[in-house]
Amino acid sequence: MRKRYIRKDIMLNEIENEKLIEDCQRCNLSYGEYFRRLLMNEQIKEKPGKEFYVIMKQLSKIGVNLNQIAKKANQTDKIDKDYYKSEADIWHKFAEEVKDKFL
Repeated sequence: MRKRYIRKDIMLNEIENEKLIEDCQRCNLSYGEYFRRLLMNEQIKEKPGKEFYVIMKQLSKIGVNLNQIAKKANQTDKIDKDYYKSEADIWHKFAEEVKDKFL
């Protein structure tokens, strides 16, 4: 049996309808889910753009490189200073690009 069995119909004017459609598309939510979240005072967030996923991929790569550095340092008790410096430079450049874009 469905959890939601009470149906409510609402009337909107053209402007309200256009805003509803835009908001739902930006958030990637159905009309019902959008209204339920509003009703329950839940935060409604816009779906991130493609750039967000590019940034997350970069962060993942940086994390993998840091884990490799840490693993090697733990195994050998040595740190490859040149490799560490190049990865640190990449991280600093990336951090500046993110700051310039979003701040």
